[in-house]
Amino acid sequence: MKLPFIHLNLRFNPFGELTPDQRKELAVVNIDSLKASLNKEAVAIQFLADHGRGKTMHLLFLHRYYSSAEYIKIYQDDKPAFSMQAVRFVDSVENLSKKSRFDLYNKTSSIAFTTHTDLSGELTDAGFNVITQNICMDDESILNQIFSRRIKYAQRNAGHVPVVNQLAIKKLKTLYGDDIRSMEAHLYELFQSLKRIENVKV
Repeated sequence: MKLPFIHLNLRFNPFGELTPDQRKELAVVNIDSLKASLNKEAVAIQFLADHGRGKTMHLLFLHRYYSSAEYIKIYQDDKPAFSMQAVRFVDSVENLSKKSRFDLYNKTSSIAFTTHTDLSGELTDAGFNVITQNICMDDESILNQIFSRRIKYAQRNAGHVPVVNQLAIKKLKTLYGDDIRSMEAHLYELFQSLKRIENVKV
């Protein structure tokens, strides 16, 4: 039985869904200035952007420096019961009601989270010093690193693999702006039907 993607020298489609640990490993982010921020009390770091811009990737990468801290994902209509925590990481905090968010703030000394909405006002009211990171994935060199790293991670053996070159990246940006999730979904479909090792045509 022929192995899928063996004709591309790949073990799997590089742009399929990743586990949280894989996302941490493959993240291309620069958060050096934030690494020690949560060691202080009453600090809130918000990764702010629209859907698909890489907020979760940044949050996961920062969590590597606080691996013992709680990390939770909030879905719509979730009503979690929060315990007291020194440091907490929350993905999609905007899915909580305002009442639940204040309960979260009251039970957390310092926090990092992703959000589509700037929550600086209510965080300040809750006594936090707020650090806002606006996430924008429109740097072509960063996109090149991200796509190349995904492909290398899926590589089967030494040798050539398909390449997402600068021309393809420019076309992806034309189609999707800085929405990296949509770019990766587009590349997933292209790799599903790719017949040979070549520069990927968008």
